[in-house]
Amino acid sequence: MAYHEVRRRLNAFVALSTTDLTTLYTCPTNKTAVIKEIFICNIDTTNSTDITIAITDTSASATFNIIKTKTVANDDFLRLDSADIILESGDIIKAQASAVDDLEVSAFIEEYPDPMR
Repeated sequence: MAYHEVRRRLNAFVALSTTDLTTLYTCPTNKTAVIKEIFICNIDTTNSTDITIAITDTSASATFNIIKTKTVANDDFLRLDSADIILESGDIIKAQASAVDDLEVSAFIEEYPDPMR
């Protein structure tokens, strides 16, 4: 039987209600995911807020920052387009805000079967 690549598109959203690193998306078992785009929206009408985006590579037991304390102005957004960030099974993308309840993060993702994992 021939193997046919099947792509699944999905969105992941999180409102950052804490200043801790918060999981946005975890790549499922037997999948590889491509983070195509990320939006960070500052819903605070008065204050700027810093964002950190990190990836936990579970195969290396390590977390790496892809954005570190980048300021998002009040009532504004930050867009990472054409990101093409590759996650393997079990890898996690996380977000962290410098202030509670100011930022909402959206990721646009494509998942692919990875039967070798």
